[in-house]
Amino acid sequence: MKLTSLLRSAATMAVLLVLSLLLFQTAQAQTETDLCNLCSLGGCSDGENPIGPLVAGANGAFYATSGSGGTSGSGTVFGLYPEPAGGCEGSNQGNGWCEFVLYNFCSVANCLDGNEPNGNVSYLNGHFRTPGNLYGTTYSGGSHNYGVVFEISSKPVQSGCPAGSNTSGGWCETVLYNFCSFPLGSDCQDGNNPFGNLVEDSAGNLYGTVKNGVFQLSPNQQGGWDSELIYADTFVISGLVIDSADNLFGIDVGDVPGLGNVFKISLSQASFPHENIYTFKATSKNGIPNGPPAVDSAGNVYGTTFGTAGGDSLPGTVWKLTPVTGKKGVTYTKKVLHTFTAEKGGLNPGGGVLLDSTGNIYSTAAYGGDTVCQIGPGCGTLFELVASGDTYKYKLLWKFNGTNGAAPYSSPILDSAGDLYGVTSAGGANNLGTMYEVTR
Repeated sequence: MKLTSLLRSAATMAVLLVLSLLLFQTAQAQTETDLCNLCSLGGCSDGENPIGPLVAGANGAFYATSGSGGTSGSGTVFGLYPEPAGGCEGSNQGNGWCEFVLYNFCSVANCLDGNEPNGNVSYLNGHFRTPGNLYGTTYSGGSHNYGVVFEISSKPVQSGCPAGSNTSGGWCETVLYNFCSFPLGSDCQDGNNPFGNLVEDSAGNLYGTVKNGVFQLSPNQQGGWDSELIYADTFVISGLVIDSADNLFGIDVGDVPGLGNVFKISLSQASFPHENIYTFKATSKNGIPNGPPAVDSAGNVYGTTFGTAGGDSLPGTVWKLTPVTGKKGVTYTKKVLHTFTAEKGGLNPGGGVLLDSTGNIYSTAAYGGDTVCQIGPGCGTLFELVASGDTYKYKLLWKFNGTNGAAPYSSPILDSAGDLYGVTSAGGANNLGTMYEVTR
């Protein structure tokens, strides 16, 4: 080969190398910070294996639950606050943040206050609630050991917690409802074993998922709450979403193995009519729908599939259902927005999605990335689907490596600056979960 040809080849390789480095730097333009590692106190008294997603509070605080850990090992509600000048007094110190346990479950005999908060807490501001209080469910515990709906309120300094509430941590816990209060044979007519989030309608009623369907919790004239199973189902995936017209959307896995349904419940009618708006078949092209759905202002429904079992398994997808009005009423058409095809970009998104105001989509993949991880093929990723009209471009935001977290099963939340916050259920300094921030 002539010298000039060799020089051209060398120059070309140099250019390609520079370009590849620039592309790599662009892909890694985000920075990740571990805000706090769970189980940093003796006996995991600060909690372990956080569930998520986080909920943002006042003054830059975040709140979440841990499904286990705490003083009784039955889970906690905890808060995360920016570290003040005086340091994290009486709390778990993180990376510029302080973690406070708000409540330890099973602090009452027989776990009458609840056990295993296997869902995130919510801020609910309806007619019957105190602004600033947190609401959630526990999977077990309570009067009948089938779970409770609880309220967490800040503890008054002078008078302490109100009568009828429990205290174990910094805040007060009140049980609003004990499930299976109306058993019939082997069934719980009012629902049993709740999990996932709570949502509320325009009248202030609460809704959530239980082992045997979807429940409504409404205030009664005696100052308590009544629960009604408004949709009996075999297995509802954790999480619901409600739109501005009081329509409730959720996901179940159906009676037939390998099938999953996206369902819609109309709350404006007393009979709570429901319909399956789309049925997934767990083939290598679909996967099984998982995680709570999301709904935009136009009525489009979004979610993820976790992938199928077997040798031809698909690593998962992000999908969108669009309502179309025709002669037969409103039907929904499905479009796959992204298909995961390689471990490097993530595998098995399982936590639903987050939508921003411009239509971009954010979520996590529980596995994947290019780091060897004890939990499976990779420790998971955080990604964005950048909207451009009707198309979406995949963007890898972060790869978890075990040290900075692993197994992010829930979607992140977004602050006004565009930074993302979330939890991982494993990894971190103690391999029992982290809270992270990804700055873009």
